[in-house]
Amino acid sequence: MPGQQVGKFPPARAFPVIERYGFVWVWAGDPERASADRLHPLPWAESPDWAYGGGLFHIGCDYRLMIDNLMDLTHETYVHASSIGQKEIDEAPVKTEATGDEVVTSRHMENISAPPFWQTALRGAGLPEDAPVDRWQVCRFSLPSHGMIEVGVALAGQGGYHADPSKKASSIVVDFITPETDTSHWYFWGMARQFSVDDAALTDTIREGQRKIFSEDLEMLERQQDNLSRYPNRKLLKLNIDAGGVRSRLMIDRAIAREAATA
Repeated sequence: MPGQQVGKFPPARAFPVIERYGFVWVWAGDPERASADRLHPLPWAESPDWAYGGGLFHIGCDYRLMIDNLMDLTHETYVHASSIGQKEIDEAPVKTEATGDEVVTSRHMENISAPPFWQTALRGAGLPEDAPVDRWQVCRFSLPSHGMIEVGVALAGQGGYHADPSKKASSIVVDFITPETDTSHWYFWGMARQFSVDDAALTDTIREGQRKIFSEDLEMLERQQDNLSRYPNRKLLKLNIDAGGVRSRLMIDRAIAREAATA
């Protein structure tokens, strides 16, 4: 605007940022404490041995509901019945562990049939889609708000999670969650895989499959938020299967309390 004195403009607040792994990372805290060394390492994002495809959703719910969703995959049997759900998920025991900076929930299933999504992955990996498989889900939550979920299937009896790469189709489901308001967030999703990494058509197929799966999550989560907004005085019901989400929320609460104490 000609004639306008720049000094009269209100000051703009600046934040340290770094571009890495195909994302722009923002440090929203004390600028003097910003450090690229604190960025979570993502070796798959910089290796030619991996392929990645993903997308972005804007979701109208508290970001912590998404974390709850990702740390308990029992819902797959019901919400994603046509793609990745199967009754064996409900029947397999879940192990939950928490360290200083990570919460992990894991589930392993042996000698089962692969659901439709994983049949596609097996076919893409050059393996028989109708063969019995061992399946695993290892969900990892890290501060401030992202999850990495190791998922896959291996030909039954070949070592499961630890099977030779030639005997399995394994991937990492990538979940970056950026809070926007108390009832909305931006959800960056994707899948990194170590099989048929040069097959662009397979990347597109997996991306479209994931988009449909996460669209189902979106509808469920926004309905949950609607219920919470209509009944704000009701507390969330915590069940045994919610251990991963509960511990993740506790980790978030403790981190916020530490920051508040030093502010």
